[in-house]
Amino acid sequence: MDYRILGPLEVFDGERRLTLGGTRQRAVLALLLLHGNEALASDVLVDELWGENPPQTAAKVLQNCVSALRKELPGGTETLRTVGGGYALRVEPDELDRDRFERGLAEGRAALAAGDAAEAADQLRGALGLWRGAPLSDFTYERFAQDEIGRLDELYVSALEDRIEADLALGRQAELVPELESLVTRHPVRERLRGQLMLALYRSGRQAEALSAYRDARRTLLGELGIEPGRALQELERAILAQEAALDASPSQPAASIAPGRRAASPVVGRDDELALLEAGLADALAGRGRLFVVAGAAGSGKTRLGDEVASRAKAGGARILWGRGWHGGGAPAFWPWMQALRDAGRTFPEPASDDDGARFRAFEAVTEMLREEAARQPLLLVFDDLQAADPDSVLLIEFLASELPEMAVLVLALGREETPRLDELGRLATRTLHLGS
Repeated sequence: MDYRILGPLEVFDGERRLTLGGTRQRAVLALLLLHGNEALASDVLVDELWGENPPQTAAKVLQNCVSALRKELPGGTETLRTVGGGYALRVEPDELDRDRFERGLAEGRAALAAGDAAEAADQLRGALGLWRGAPLSDFTYERFAQDEIGRLDELYVSALEDRIEADLALGRQAELVPELESLVTRHPVRERLRGQLMLALYRSGRQAEALSAYRDARRTLLGELGIEPGRALQELERAILAQEAALDASPSQPAASIAPGRRAASPVVGRDDELALLEAGLADALAGRGRLFVVAGAAGSGKTRLGDEVASRAKAGGARILWGRGWHGGGAPAFWPWMQALRDAGRTFPEPASDDDGARFRAFEAVTEMLREEAARQPLLLVFDDLQAADPDSVLLIEFLASELPEMAVLVLALGREETPRLDELGRLATRTLHLGS
């Protein structure tokens, strides 16, 4: 089982997404998940779900919700057990994404404490990658969820700070500045983020801006909390003014030496010009200005190897890699490349409810919003390979996304042969179309 609360509540049994019923039924499951393997008395459940003035039918509604959940959950009464006058949900280790996140966070922090910044960055990115949005977002106003939502929100930002700490140790300061500026705007009184922004600016050769960032932090803390910056932030300002050598980055493992991304690709030979263009697009995407590049060429021209090389460099720059591929063997469902790519992000493709244009448009909007949410957490490289074998609607969705890319930290590579459907239309929306010879 795969229970997910780091975002809206979702439950998967393998590839099958479970139908969880209405709001009250979903709330019962969410509450039991928060107390996994713990027996909760019926009156406690009723109090948590309805508050001080439950309806007279509350106990019956609870029974009905439990009965419906047992029909949907594999294992039925063995999974959702009756214990005395209440219920307990059996949750195995690692079945709940919250538990996987906390384990990854602990492992990342241990690696950071041991001085292994590269391992810490990988562990923390993996943990943060489990998030699909605000935790328990469909229960934001439910009393039973609010304490856990607050705790998880705090853990998420703290994990981001730890991941940034690891990236700073690896010499990735230039790529971190835009992300830190955005985070400081959202969390203006978090002094650790303020200090990380100052350090990233200083290490990027932007000393004046680093000092300006300190002054902005001081104004904000005095204005909102009536306090001066803490000792750590004040000492950092003094060290920047003195240009102390201890502030200089000395990564134990340079970002360029990080292992390749999706797989160990063979070296790309004779494609320096194409790589330079794609690297420039990647830098724009990491800074929040998304780009689309089309790479077209015959079989064996090196499209996939080029994509692999960009993926290696994107991973070194802190991006998450999502990869989808057209299927030549026949029988693949519509949007198959998108299904694969979204699955890498822990997401499910929202198939249109019908064949009409309106339903397809709504599905396209939903996918775009998913990617916007993911990219707000971590920049993305989205690679679509063998597009000549994809359905035309998959290519049309890339076109739809292209109009939103300038405001997203996403680089899209569309790889296909010259006969790829809608290749000309796609090229008109791309930053560049690269035609590879054999």
